[in-house]
Amino acid sequence: MLRQIEKAIRFVAAVLLFLLMMLTFIDVIGRNFFNRPLNGAAELTELSLGAIVFLMLPLIAIRQSHIVVDLFDFVPSRIFKAAQAITGIVVGVFFFGMMAWRLWHLGDSTARYNDLTPTLKLPIAPLVYGMAVFAAITAVCILAIGVRHLWRPSARRPAERDVDAANLASGGTNG
Repeated sequence: MLRQIEKAIRFVAAVLLFLLMMLTFIDVIGRNFFNRPLNGAAELTELSLGAIVFLMLPLIAIRQSHIVVDLFDFVPSRIFKAAQAITGIVVGVFFFGMMAWRLWHLGDSTARYNDLTPTLKLPIAPLVYGMAVFAAITAVCILAIGVRHLWRPSARRPAERDVDAANLASGGTNG
């Protein structure tokens, strides 16, 4: 089931990215060769980029392909590593939860004032609500993945597995 959801999200994001590419291409050709830019291209670009970014956030969290900076990798203590993992989970869930909450309130505000894009008069609220939902889904994904990794320490981040594979291939040790 999760794989089908992931495929659907990736498909929608790919379609949006393709449409964004075509939109930009048509706008540039119209602007440079015919002196007639595509009406509302900037608005559609903004809406598409917002949708693409927030669509992909849960997948990035599930795959754990986000940027990770390990500042305290030299500390060998298991307790410290567990505390570091818990801190990362709490911070991630907090920030994405706050983002979802604030975006939902922004969606309420834009819906109440019936905010529309200036040129095409498209409603903004559905996009903002969608962004809030995907931020909340990301928070839940971070929590679920984090809890799974805390209870099953052998399930490490892909980056950690890559480091082990690189060390093994080079004859080094991971310590």
